[in-house]
Amino acid sequence: MLEKSLLSRRQFISVLLTAIPGASIAHAVAVEPERLRVRHRSLKISGSSVRFVHFTDLHYRGESALTRKVAGEIRQLKPQFACFTGDLIDTPDCKEGAFDFIRSLSCPVYAVPGNHDYRSGVPFKEFAGAFSSTGGGWLENENLLVPDTDIELVGLAIGGHRTIPPALSKNRILLAHLPLAVDNIGSGPFAAILAGHSHGGQVRLPFYGSIYLPPGVGRYDLGTYKTTAGPLHVSAGIGTSGLPVRFCCPPELSLYQL
Repeated sequence: MLEKSLLSRRQFISVLLTAIPGASIAHAVAVEPERLRVRHRSLKISGSSVRFVHFTDLHYRGESALTRKVAGEIRQLKPQFACFTGDLIDTPDCKEGAFDFIRSLSCPVYAVPGNHDYRSGVPFKEFAGAFSSTGGGWLENENLLVPDTDIELVGLAIGGHRTIPPALSKNRILLAHLPLAVDNIGSGPFAAILAGHSHGGQVRLPFYGSIYLPPGVGRYDLGTYKTTAGPLHVSAGIGTSGLPVRFCCPPELSLYQL
């Protein structure tokens, strides 16, 4: 069996071409990357009646049918706020379009940085300005209470000294880019931990799962997991990284109704 975490890019392409016949490759390139799925999830949180969305890994490269679909879907869902768990852009030339996209969602958007945001070289004060302009915020090892709710959002940055701030509410939601970070934060309790980064593997084979995962994912590649810190929800994300393909793993955003 292939070791997922050790597959090189060349091996990944080789497995893809071997495992997926021609028609399916066409579907994986031209159809599935644009086929947005909305997941409906619930959380056990006392007191609040709250509606919010989680999305991640946009990897914005310019306006597209998918970005228009995502923005339209979020506006139609009318959440009280949105959570974004990193990888907004890959390169600095896309920052203004990505910031305009975030501002177009018509709700406060709270976010944490992803590894590609670090690599882009764009100063985080510019990210902070864009997200703050929505009424939300940019959370690097910070926490806050969402206005008009008793929901506390805690943002976890990548690398460096990561300390979970003291609790402001018993209804705490942790935003983290790397799913594997859940193993290093100790016990919660968090009502939910929202993460991305894995893209669900982008290409998933029946009875096998993902054929490639980036570092920082571990066993948490897609879906919901019980952890000592609380339930972890790992999203397949919106965009793609590396190869612009998806197979049995469409882009998704999640709607939480509390």
